[in-house]
Amino acid sequence: MKTFTMHDKKRQPFGQPVPSTPIISTAGTVTHQFALHREVSAAPVSYRGWVVSHPVIGAKVCRITVFYKGMPCSSKGLNSKEARAAAMAQLEAMCERIGSEKFNDTINGVQT
Repeated sequence: MKTFTMHDKKRQPFGQPVPSTPIISTAGTVTHQFALHREVSAAPVSYRGWVVSHPVIGAKVCRITVFYKGMPCSSKGLNSKEARAAAMAQLEAMCERIGSEKFNDTINGVQT
């Protein structure tokens, strides 16, 4: 399993590296690699939800939310396989909602 370190707005790393799972998402014709990991906090692992971040710049792309009987719930109870499936669905929904061009422009704009 790879590790991931969060970065602040000045792109300076902070905190300890956390275990992450690489996930690959396609928006339009552009392929992106992201890091799926638990939220960085002082709480025990069982109390932290899942987050998708950009592995190079350290920016948070989205927080994973699951739905139970139509109500949004925290992703803290998911295992890594379930979190990965939820992350892929949420990234796809985000691309459909804002459009793949805007998604790609935003990711590329933040990288530079």
